[in-house]
Amino acid sequence: MQHIMNTAAYDVVIVGGGLAGLSAAVTIARSSDAAIAILERRAIGSNNSTPMTFADVVERFELEGHVIGRYRRFTFHSSLGNRSSHTFDTFRLVALDYRAACDTLLRRGQASGNITLIRHRATGLRQMPDAGWQIDTDTGQAILTPLLIDASGRGLFATRALGLPGPRLFSHCLGQVFVGCIPPDSEEAFFLAPSDRFGDGGGWLYPLADGRVSFGHATLSASAIYPARAVKEHHYRARREFTPYADWLSAARPDHAEAGTIPICPPRRFVYHGLLLIGDAAGQATIWSCMGSEPALVNGQLAGQAASLAHRRRDYSPAVLGSYQRQWDKDYRRVYRQGALLAPVVWRQGEINWNWGIPLVQKLTSEQMLARLRINWPLLSMWQIVFIRAYDWAGRVRRGLRARLQAYFGQRCFK
Repeated sequence: MQHIMNTAAYDVVIVGGGLAGLSAAVTIARSSDAAIAILERRAIGSNNSTPMTFADVVERFELEGHVIGRYRRFTFHSSLGNRSSHTFDTFRLVALDYRAACDTLLRRGQASGNITLIRHRATGLRQMPDAGWQIDTDTGQAILTPLLIDASGRGLFATRALGLPGPRLFSHCLGQVFVGCIPPDSEEAFFLAPSDRFGDGGGWLYPLADGRVSFGHATLSASAIYPARAVKEHHYRARREFTPYADWLSAARPDHAEAGTIPICPPRRFVYHGLLLIGDAAGQATIWSCMGSEPALVNGQLAGQAASLAHRRRDYSPAVLGSYQRQWDKDYRRVYRQGALLAPVVWRQGEINWNWGIPLVQKLTSEQMLARLRINWPLLSMWQIVFIRAYDWAGRVRRGLRARLQAYFGQRCFK
């Protein structure tokens, strides 16, 4: 690292100290001699407290010590009454202490290589004549690097600074962790179907350690601006009215709130010259269930491998960094494309249709249910997706015409 006046230079700069950025940092530190800087103004891992994810992912990244809830039963429940439940042979879903997991990853990275945590906020970005990057911070310090990894989450730092294509949909979440709530089964996690009354992004309830539970709902929009009033109204209405959860929570005490925005529907490109986008900054949370921990860890590792190769070769072109994009496209592009194309149909279908579809979900095996959560199983052909979109469009046109005709003839009759 070199210091020139109020300027610092690093081989790799990672903006964001969540799971995605730290997974990338650990991978780079273990496989190269790069000097790495992590820019994170807030506490490491402070943006997400208790996400639910898959047990095998936690084991793969050796984070089992930070599990604060284990589930062998998963229930999908509509506010109109229908529900489906699937029981697994072992604990297949877990809740993760996000902040503790991030702290562990940071310590691992620092033990393996040269990682510096900088408590500054990135405020500006510009490309330098030598094809490197200058990152301006809120303290006035400028940081230079040939390779920038944007793991800034909903801040979308590089996307906004450079005017790049970004995520096209946002899930605005509000949850609370309650103390003193004892669900009938501490090993059962609930997904609450989307509802106009409680939030068109669906909700959740799952038990945590020491008699705590996490409960919340989400609202979807095409804007990254957090619609605080609408989200709060949906959440507190669900807490009062969505049974049996309202009954379970009636005597519980709120401990703290968990609020935030999850970008979903990723753009086509994550790789540019000297620049990688990962995690929520790339909209990589699953579109169909808004689960982000596995994509953050896995894609952070993929990006870290590409960054290590680029550092060793001193070649930061898309030809080298593109190994990350190519692997992601191979493993996930079709899955996310299906999710993005069907998102307008799925999320706005209304609680009546969600309630009608839940008995079909009950026909899935437990393994198929897990696959649906993880990869949006079953994967459809393009003609099937086109048919679903066309059928939905025809239905909306038909309903719109009916409403207009009813309004027109109703007014004529009224006169």
